[in-house]
Amino acid sequence: MGLLQTIQGRLLQYDSPSRQLQQVHFDAARRLAQAQFKLADAELSQRLWQDVADRDLDVDRILNLLYGCWFQDDPAALRAADAEFQARRERELIPGVFEHC
Repeated sequence: MGLLQTIQGRLLQYDSPSRQLQQVHFDAARRLAQAQFKLADAELSQRLWQDVADRDLDVDRILNLLYGCWFQDDPAALRAADAEFQARRERELIPGVFEHC
C-alpha cells in the first residue's frame, strides 16, 4: 500500500520538460523583477541577466514576463502573459496560417 501511494504521488508530480522550462523562465523573471523594480540593484540585475545568458534562456520571453505582466508573484498572471507571448510568437513564425483569426 505504501509503495502504491508513493508511485501515485510521483506520477501526480510529473512536470513536462516544457513546463519545467516555463518555470525556469518564471523564476528568472521573478528574480529580475525583484532586483530591478523593487530593489533597484543594478549589480544584482547585471548578475541575474548574466545568469540568463549563461543558461541560454529566451531573453524575449523573460522581457515579456517582466514588462507584459504586472504581477510576477502571481503564477496565473505569469502563465497568461506567457501563453499570449507564445501564441503571438507562433503566429509570427508561421506567416499566413493565422491571418484570418
